[in-house]
Amino acid sequence: MHKKTITAVYGPARVKPAAMKVSNDVKGWEKLAAKVKEWEAQAVYEASSCGFEVYDQMTARGWNVAVVAPSHMAKSAKEKKNKTDEKDALELRSRLMAAREAGASLPTVWIPPKQVREDRELVRRRLALGEKMSEVKNSIDSLLQIHQVRRPEGMKSKWTKTHLSWLKGLCTPGGGLGEPVKWSLESCLRELEFLVLEEARLQQKLDAMAQEPRHRAQAEEVMKVPGVGTLTALTFLTELGDVKRFQNRRQLASYLGLTPSSYESGEATDRKGHITHQGPARIRKVLNQAAWCWVRMRPEVRQHFGRLAARKGVKKALVAEMRRLGIELWHRAAAVA
Repeated sequence: MHKKTITAVYGPARVKPAAMKVSNDVKGWEKLAAKVKEWEAQAVYEASSCGFEVYDQMTARGWNVAVVAPSHMAKSAKEKKNKTDEKDALELRSRLMAAREAGASLPTVWIPPKQVREDRELVRRRLALGEKMSEVKNSIDSLLQIHQVRRPEGMKSKWTKTHLSWLKGLCTPGGGLGEPVKWSLESCLRELEFLVLEEARLQQKLDAMAQEPRHRAQAEEVMKVPGVGTLTALTFLTELGDVKRFQNRRQLASYLGLTPSSYESGEATDRKGHITHQGPARIRKVLNQAAWCWVRMRPEVRQHFGRLAARKGVKKALVAEMRRLGIELWHRAAAVA
């Protein structure tokens, strides 16, 4: 499935399938539905940036639709070098048949309800604004460094009111910067000012959303953990969706991508690599930031972190605390769900 087209193979089990290509719109969906109207339709496609529109449309027509994670679909080196849409569709059909008739595993993804999808958009936009602000601040730092402009000795902290006032002073006629550099700095400061105001607006919306009945109990519970604010809480809750879909902490840690990868075969049963980085990177980002506060503000956590850091290094110790923090938040959210 692509933004403009869908390549489909269809037909009863144990029969050579037919293939067709249709547009990814209402006309194409109707054409595809007409081809399989004689059967009870079971379909599968890979999740993509197209979202779940096709899932919504075809399930509304009575289809049983599964959406699979492309990252969990193992492919050989030969398949990767000889790839077409029709071959991909045939492979998906084969896996669907194997799952339905022989009980083989099918790496399906959880389909979030419409409300969860909408809530995610606001949270993701707020996170994106934070990233854009960091980019602009880095641009300003780089600009000053290139042109050998240093902060006054008594000014230790950056991005305070005093620091911003000093930056604006550099843009005045007596600021000591060349005209092109001054214009560039002025542009960066205007962009930063806009982003700060926009971030404040969205933060108000997030605070209001956290008080909605669908989030209030869980958000208040997870925000009892030191280092977890509204943004971290809502990122965690909206990206997970239904917290009760995880049966144990191992499933949760695997979804968060905070479990070590495995390279074991034969007698080699202790080969563990870096964490898998599967699942939503947004959760890992906020957990990383919250974990530092968690370590600083809870003595028992700080002691555990210190022991791990002494044995395995700070980086691995922090990842372990991120995993522990994620499990703690999940337990709290599930208890009031």
